[in-house]
Amino acid sequence: MSRSASPLRKTLLVGWREFRFTALTPAFLLGVVAVPLAMLGLLAIYPILLFQEPVPLEGTLVIIDPSGEVAPIAEGVVEGDELFGNAAERVEELMSGIPGASGTSSGALNAFTAATDLTIQSVTNLDELESLKDEVREGNIIALASVSEMALDTPNEEDDPEGTVELFISTESPPHHTAMLEQILRESVVQTRAEREGIDYQNVKQILEPPSMEVVRVLETGESPEDIRIRMALPIALMMLLWISTFTSGNYVLTTTIEEKSNKVMEVLLSAVSPMQLMTGKILGQAVVAIFMLVMYGGMAIGVLAALAMSDLISVSLLLLSIAYFVIAYFTVASMMAAIGSAVNDLRDAQSLMGPAVIVLILPLILWLPITSHPESMLSVVAGLIPPLLPFVMILRVTASAEPLPLWQIIASLTIGGVSVFAMLWMCARIFRIGVLMQGKPPSPLELLRWIRYR
Repeated sequence: MSRSASPLRKTLLVGWREFRFTALTPAFLLGVVAVPLAMLGLLAIYPILLFQEPVPLEGTLVIIDPSGEVAPIAEGVVEGDELFGNAAERVEELMSGIPGASGTSSGALNAFTAATDLTIQSVTNLDELESLKDEVREGNIIALASVSEMALDTPNEEDDPEGTVELFISTESPPHHTAMLEQILRESVVQTRAEREGIDYQNVKQILEPPSMEVVRVLETGESPEDIRIRMALPIALMMLLWISTFTSGNYVLTTTIEEKSNKVMEVLLSAVSPMQLMTGKILGQAVVAIFMLVMYGGMAIGVLAALAMSDLISVSLLLLSIAYFVIAYFTVASMMAAIGSAVNDLRDAQSLMGPAVIVLILPLILWLPITSHPESMLSVVAGLIPPLLPFVMILRVTASAEPLPLWQIIASLTIGGVSVFAMLWMCARIFRIGVLMQGKPPSPLELLRWIRYR
């Protein structure tokens, strides 16, 4: 590095060095580039896997039932398609509520609505249980069910129904076959109970069928359909993406600073650049790494939403605010890590200084549920204006709120966040210029505060 180079050029060279030794390594490229691309590839071929024709349920199911009532009903369940027809209707109803999922319910149900060629055989003698188990082991029958008399009685609060129906399957039985057999037996036993009580089972079943439900949130600007699962998952997913990208890159700033200091590389670098140029270059270089991670994983998430026809959940305003809060979060965390890294000689010493900072920064994860449940509460508003919680809390509030947040809160958070970033960079720069050449015992938090006041 030339001594005559301009300060900006020196800073950019340090930044390029940080980016090159962090991002252009096989391990980083594998984790940040290969993994998202592989997941997108799996997403592309998932429909093919989903619509594959499943293995049909074929063979003999033996039902040991002293009363002999269950087997005929089980035959009716299988032949009449009562069980799987209802399942198809329910899944179709659920899938219809998901944008872009119409027409996919048949594929989603493949595993449970496969063609069945099931023969039901009734046995009333319980003494044949062990010999029939041998038939299952040898593959002569696909499953054996033992139904006790207690299972056919209408249960009351004092009954313990556990263990009253046993299903024995072969080692080759795939999971979806087992699930189908379980459902057939449950349906058959319940229908047997109803017939014993003289109840019209099909009529009661239709009465108990839950109605379709559509949730619509009434807003000041109109009405908007709402899926509570998406509303709860999107804020925490976006905040975790922000949290992970900033902390991963911030940790790189910490570790590279400590390594260079312990290996005496720092002294060589400081012979060519000033401490301020070195710290700024490190933070900017790792900022590109953080942006790289954000683009890869954020792009993967947007690709998944687009594949599900749910890309409207990510608006342009949300993307712009996410970028702004990412900048605030990254420079806050990175400057803090640079200061800590310059003040210690190994990672072990850094843990004691990082502890209080990490505890504070983990608060948004702890407060996730109350903030997303009540984004307009006093707790949410106050937490969204306190650095360094501000960027993470505001991301939760922006994505969880059904109505746009008041403009003054957005402006206040961005203003406070920007001022806090400059204040954090100034304080950490003063710590960095002193600590970067310090050796020996690591300083206490009070000593770090004194370093800030040194001229």
